[in-house]
Amino acid sequence: MTTIKKYLLTVLIGLSAVSIVAATPIKNAATATVTIQGSSADCKKMIEAAGTEKQVSLLSWNPQTKQGQLTYNSKITSPEAILKRVALAGFDNEAYNAPVSVYNALSKKCQYKGAINARPQSESAPADPAHMEQDAAPSQTAPVAASRLEPLYKAYFAVGDALLASDARATAQKATELSNAVTAVKMEELEHKEHMAWMEVMNALTKEVTALKTASGIEKQRTAYAALSNAMYQLMKTSKSSYKIYYNECPMFNSGAHWLSKNETIRNPFYGAKMLSCGSTKAVIE
Repeated sequence: MTTIKKYLLTVLIGLSAVSIVAATPIKNAATATVTIQGSSADCKKMIEAAGTEKQVSLLSWNPQTKQGQLTYNSKITSPEAILKRVALAGFDNEAYNAPVSVYNALSKKCQYKGAINARPQSESAPADPAHMEQDAAPSQTAPVAASRLEPLYKAYFAVGDALLASDARATAQKATELSNAVTAVKMEELEHKEHMAWMEVMNALTKEVTALKTASGIEKQRTAYAALSNAMYQLMKTSKSSYKIYYNECPMFNSGAHWLSKNETIRNPFYGAKMLSCGSTKAVIE
């Protein structure tokens, strides 16, 4: 429940940014009218925040009609992708049903169907099968969910190994594999805590992985890796794992940088053989 509250607080903090996004032009703009469930004007800002992303999408929702006016960059996203974010914020819509756990964490004013244990499929459109499975039996998905992010973590650790060897070509190759692993994540299949963390970091993670993949030269790759590691830490500490993960700090690289490793011994990817043991462990994820 604490994680859910943290996620909802993050949504509320982002509400003030919606007006700023509204003033930012969206390229390749397309529009759509969508149906989103909600009980009152109190839900309006949460729904609009979930469907709005700077230079990508802008959502305006009418609590009386339940209709949303959507403007989006058609080369980057789609109404379905945006509506998935809205559902994951707790609001049923014409494409997806919200997970019960997220819906029940909404304020009473925003619970448009009252507190529930299970929710039927929306009549306006087919519900997402993964959401239906999660809503019907959340406890059954939890044991499997911890392994859903293992390909992502494995790819991240491989990038660190390539940087440790100061091999720019291998780093670029592993960065591409990491990018593919990020794209392959299906957040609706994640264990609940991972699900909430993914919602918080996915935009930053995608941005930093792209920067890493396109970086030219080992130093720029290391800079991108440092930024990427911050998002990965937020994600990894919510996961269940059969091994320990060490959250390490290098005080010298860019005035302080972090990385994650499965090795207890410090092996610094920011300097490689030049300063292999520079750094210290700040936290252990078990």
